[in-house]
Amino acid sequence: MRLVGSAITIAVAILGFAAIAQQTGSDGNQPPAAAPPSPPANGSQPQVDESALRYFASQGDTRRVNAEIARLRALYPNWSPPSDLSQLSGNPGAAAPDPLIERLWNLYREDRIAEVRAAIAERQTTDSNWKPPEELIAALETVEARRRLTNASDTGQWRTVLQVATEAPSLLTCVNVDVLWRVAEAFARTDQVNRTRDVYTYLLQNCANPGERLATLQKALTLLSETQVAALLQFERKTGESPDDFSSIRDELARRRVERASLDSKATASAEDLGVMERVIQNSSDAGPVLILGWYNYHHGNPARALELFKTALDRNGGTKAAEGYAMTLRALERITDAEAFADEWRERAPENMKIYLDVATALLSQDPPPRLEPQVLARIVPVVTAQRFPDAAQALGWYSYNTQQIRTARDWFRTALSWKADDEPSAYGLALTTQRVNDRAGFNAVVAQWRSRSQRIADLANGVSTPSGQQPAVVAQIPMAQPVETAAPPVQPRPESRQVTADRVETEQTFSRTEVNVRRRQTQARSALGRNCAMTRNPGGLTGDTALTRGWCLMEINRPMEAVAAFDQALTTGSSRTRQEAAYGKSLAYLRKNLTSEAAIAAAEAPQTRERRAELGASILTQRALAAYRDGRYVETLLTLSERARIVPEQNDLLLIRGWSYLKLGRYVDAEKVFRAVQQTGYSEEAAAGLNAIAEVTGQMRY
Repeated sequence: MRLVGSAITIAVAILGFAAIAQQTGSDGNQPPAAAPPSPPANGSQPQVDESALRYFASQGDTRRVNAEIARLRALYPNWSPPSDLSQLSGNPGAAAPDPLIERLWNLYREDRIAEVRAAIAERQTTDSNWKPPEELIAALETVEARRRLTNASDTGQWRTVLQVATEAPSLLTCVNVDVLWRVAEAFARTDQVNRTRDVYTYLLQNCANPGERLATLQKALTLLSETQVAALLQFERKTGESPDDFSSIRDELARRRVERASLDSKATASAEDLGVMERVIQNSSDAGPVLILGWYNYHHGNPARALELFKTALDRNGGTKAAEGYAMTLRALERITDAEAFADEWRERAPENMKIYLDVATALLSQDPPPRLEPQVLARIVPVVTAQRFPDAAQALGWYSYNTQQIRTARDWFRTALSWKADDEPSAYGLALTTQRVNDRAGFNAVVAQWRSRSQRIADLANGVSTPSGQQPAVVAQIPMAQPVETAAPPVQPRPESRQVTADRVETEQTFSRTEVNVRRRQTQARSALGRNCAMTRNPGGLTGDTALTRGWCLMEINRPMEAVAAFDQALTTGSSRTRQEAAYGKSLAYLRKNLTSEAAIAAAEAPQTRERRAELGASILTQRALAAYRDGRYVETLLTLSERARIVPEQNDLLLIRGWSYLKLGRYVDAEKVFRAVQQTGYSEEAAAGLNAIAEVTGQMRY
């Protein structure tokens, strides 16, 4: 059916009276609507009360004149308004207007409808034969119907909206576009979307106001499918006095298509739609389109572009979602350290940001080999993991601790992870490993008993099939314990003996005498070459590789190792492969001289070394770690580190004494006695005797 300007025809085409009459729902039991009066059958000009039109024309109220003309046309399709509206302003042959009628129309004009009704009732009380103009009554009914329809729409009584529209078809004209919009929404809310489309189609075919036409499509975007909205674009008027501009609607449809694809890596957007989005973000300062394009690039393998877009979104106050994307993209680019630092700034802003921070922190800790993490990084990760009770990160802290030889701390983190996630097999395996490493037999047996049937590798560990020793750490950064841990009562400690060997008295024997001679020679030659210039403080930047290397050895000779590190760094940056090898070796020795074992281990790996040097540096690093652990009372770690060292070089007497005292501190008196007696037989009788006497004091048996 072709839609025309008649409100009667519109009502039939859009509303469908028979259908509406059957759709009264829970919001009212309205009777079926009666059809409005039909025009005269012979097509003659009907008798039309033009008093309202005449009054509005006399007042110069153009808006009311146009509205009254539209209303009269809707009721009387064959009626035509006078070609000259000035004819309505007065008629010499007509009777003088009733002052009350003029007052009533004036009240109507001011939208004081209740007062109009009251004045009519008052006049009829005093004059029962008096009747108000039919046009005034029709106008009042139209206004009242509009109010009922609007109130029903505002309160979500959608079937009432349709019922009122059926009963007052004169409302359904371009003069009342807001009413048409409300009727369209009522159709959509009652699952009659095709009728919603019909209302919008009528508006676009018949209504001329460009703003209202664009607003119609904007409303259609909220109620119709994208395909239906795209079909409505055919009604765009590109010519005339007021052409349409529906480009914003086309942009919105493109945005929606790209947004769907941005959430699904298997869906792709067209180059045209992506181009629209690029243009939109260039022409606006809104963060929304930038975020959509950022997520699209993130999920479609272009993290570099995604990072740029998320940065732009952050600059445009994109908030937590932009921060989430930026952190995830840094991680995708394997810039995990940067991702953790950035995510930390946003973790308290939203739950999603906290989750991203924990995920990034877990990824940072899980890298292989373990990364070099600054103490402040771990200091901010640990409290967050504990507060959020995040088992994956607790497990990652456990493995990080394990791989950096902090076995006791690793054990505590694995135990904590299991307390948060009881079925976490990797944490159970880590707990089994660490309890075994710290000789916690009861703890190890408990893990095995609980997990043997569920974890083959834990069963293998119990059966002695596999006993991994962990990776050699890239750096040892002290990680706080997961929780305060209750430990078994410590073994009885012997009274300190004046001759007891302590870590501070240990002076490592020189196992690599030839290497030591070569180092001394290099240092002496460098000192001779530089003379007094060696002691002069200067920035090594700008020195050639060989010159920087010579300066580094000279500084080692005068015992200024940290300045030597800077010189060796310059040699590493600018020197040949041979120079870089020497510089890495010298830098590692410089750190060892300052007891910076973690830094020494990293320096040793900065350039390939000979097998002899690798063994020398490895033994020196492990020696310092063992001594540090002993000084801190970490006797299990002392023993483990000494065992690692013993795989590289034979264990010398002073370190054997440290081993013996560690056994003693742990209550392993038989093992301690064996070590002290072995040392006693090599000539360290006095130091070994102190250890044997300490054992005798504890056990009550004379051993020496």
